[in-house]
Amino acid sequence: MHIIKNTINYYYNLFPKNIFQNTEGYYFFIDNIKYLFKKYDKKIEMIDNIYNMHIDILNNNLYVHPIILNKDSHPLTIIDGNPYILFQINIINEKISIEDIIPFTQLQVEGNNNNWSELWSKKNDYLEFQISELGKNHPLIRDSFSYFIGLGETAIAIVNNIDVQNHETVYAHNRITDNSFNLYDPTNIIKDLKVRDVAEYFKYKIFKGINIEEELTIYLNASKLSIYEYMMFFARMIYPTPYFDLYEEIITDKIDENNIKELINNIEYYENTIKKIYHYYKTFINIMPIEWLD
Repeated sequence: MHIIKNTINYYYNLFPKNIFQNTEGYYFFIDNIKYLFKKYDKKIEMIDNIYNMHIDILNNNLYVHPIILNKDSHPLTIIDGNPYILFQINIINEKISIEDIIPFTQLQVEGNNNNWSELWSKKNDYLEFQISELGKNHPLIRDSFSYFIGLGETAIAIVNNIDVQNHETVYAHNRITDNSFNLYDPTNIIKDLKVRDVAEYFKYKIFKGINIEEELTIYLNASKLSIYEYMMFFARMIYPTPYFDLYEEIITDKIDENNIKELINNIEYYENTIKKIYHYYKTFINIMPIEWLD
């Protein structure tokens, strides 16, 4: 902790009386303002782009945690070979709702969207190879993997069946939960389709067993999506990112396999939610037939 305090004193001309540590990093208060000093876990060459995106977001009256530059006017400070970044934290609420996410989906920016069919296909191939090599010691993963890889294949088929139409690129997030720091962390910002964040947020809550019906209704009523965006939202809802994220951590022994039990236990609720969206879409979209949803 001593080296952290000296670094903050020297590089930022800030002199906190006490520094605390949590899962996000080191935090402290000066004049009732909260600061967080955390390890930067992205590629070093991405920092200028991240910093510029966060300035653009703030200039458009949308909030992310402001990045504090060090005495060298740089976003990163190196300690023992590791890069760190300092944020000013102005948001008090720890949990977010769909109303907090929607403003990000409305800030259009320049940028190209990914080819999700190709990316997901490569991901599925890699995961199937990985489980053939490492899966034998993880019975929960072994028994559930085929189901979730099947969901991934369904999502890929949907994307391959869509005619690409008008759609917007917005500021989105690499991963999103219901945690406010996750939403407002500028190092988590990327550019992608406007439906990315919402789908990932809903999947996170569904697999936690949290009812999303009210928020889903709010979103579908508030969103102005093209047919392509409606279908990409549906494909993203089906592609099981939360499972695959946990899978990779378990298969490489970073976390215990029991961490995936809650997600598996909520499969029925997940399926019912997907079926509701599917049958709602059939009232106004010529959607491809999906046997397990019919």
